Amino acid sequence: MSGASRTGGDDAARMARAAAGDEAAFAEIVGKYQDVLLNFFLRKGVSYSDGQDLAQRTFLRLWRYREKYRPQAKFTTFLFLLAGQVSVDFYRSEGRRAELEEGLGVEAEVAADVRPSAPRFGGEDVRRAVARLPAGLRDVVELGVFQDLPYADVAAALGIPLGTVKSRMFNALRKLKEILG
Repeated sequence: MSGASRTGGDDAARMARAAAGDEAAFAEIVGKYQDVLLNFFLRKGVSYSDGQDLAQRTFLRLWRYREKYRPQAKFTTFLFLLAGQVSVDFYRSEGRRAELEEGLGVEAEVAADVRPSAPRFGGEDVRRAVARLPAGLRDVVELGVFQDLPYADVAAALGIPLGTVKSRMFNALRKLKEILG
């Protein structure tokens, strides 16, 4: 991947072309960000297949809202905002499904957590520690550390104030130190 293809300007131009109906431009965006989104969802603790499904749902939502993107914000901020919404929808539906299964007395079989060749950051211990964080702290770490977004972009993507991002990051790092010893 070249440095030029990682710039926000290229993404804004691709989104403008996609908004005009250029499916090839949208395919370029999908190709560029599919692994990024998959890793985002995997770090939230979902299975590999659920992560792929959630990434696909995010791209579907991006296609649906492609005309609403405005290049005032970085493209990744818009993309992670959509991914966060998809994540919330997923956990709501999972919660409802669990309640239904519990009410019906059905036990869900849990498949082995297989994540072939999923890229890791900082080793297995760190990945497990981050997965143990509460969702609000985990999201801030995911976007601020793993996706390397500035705090202002994290705030925009999560729809929370900048001060809240800073506070959550501080608390997340403190909690990670406790977990990791």
